[in-house]
Amino acid sequence: MVLCYNKGCGKEFDPAVPNGEPVFHEGYKSWSCCEKRTTDFTEFLNIKGCCKGAHNSVKPAEPVKEEKEEKVTPDAVKPPERMARPSEDSPLVPLPSTISASLRKLLNKLVVSEKSEEGVTKQAICQRKGCGKAKVDVPDDGEDDCNHHPGCPIFHEGMKYWSCCNKKTTDFNDFLKQKGCTNGTHLWGDPSQKKVVQCRYDWHQTGEFVNFTVYAKKVKPDLCSVYCNAVKLKLDIHFGDDQVFTFDQVLAGIIDPEMSKVTYAATKVEVNMKKAEFVAWPSTFVL
Repeated sequence: MVLCYNKGCGKEFDPAVPNGEPVFHEGYKSWSCCEKRTTDFTEFLNIKGCCKGAHNSVKPAEPVKEEKEEKVTPDAVKPPERMARPSEDSPLVPLPSTISASLRKLLNKLVVSEKSEEGVTKQAICQRKGCGKAKVDVPDDGEDDCNHHPGCPIFHEGMKYWSCCNKKTTDFNDFLKQKGCTNGTHLWGDPSQKKVVQCRYDWHQTGEFVNFTVYAKKVKPDLCSVYCNAVKLKLDIHFGDDQVFTFDQVLAGIIDPEMSKVTYAATKVEVNMKKAEFVAWPSTFVL
């Protein structure tokens, strides 16, 4: 006896067999050759054939199994190579600065009074940018102009210059040697008369930047200085009544000084430092 391979038969030769195809649609199960439908699969298997025909002794071909493509797992992603850490002793450069509208409004209300010469000691140093003369080097008659830069330093696309005179150079030493473009009177500051105080500060980071904020009221941008190199930050923030906050620390990461800047506001000073590497800094911020 030859086994019948017709669908729905499975017997040896004589039984009736359906010639249709199974249909499964919207929960119903049926054969395409007859109208009998059911939702139960067991009942569907028990539906008798609706037509008669010759048995089929040819075994249907085995369906070809699709070979599953082996997923090639990529090599583990290697972290980017870290930059070589620059020396902490590299020259410090002044950061470009901007003054917020709120601080400009406050400074315009304040009465600017120059310190009398009587209270100035020989140790006093001119606080104007680009001057830096010591009181001891100035003639006693006081007839000595203060040659200084009233603007702020700008570093852009490799060029270094002062916003007030726009003399551009690519060499940092040449930039530091640029003589002031404005003459005026000296603004003396005696280191012995400074009131060094502590200010509250904090920091946060994004993927590209590290922001360092010092909270101080009535900031005096003309007397402040913010310098840095790739791994070090140094601040002298003058505010209030001859109060000074100093910060001189080695950074936990590496920054790009030419893409960094400082903003003076009425109640705070924000130092925006561009990361040289796209990596997260540790929570300590400084070493």
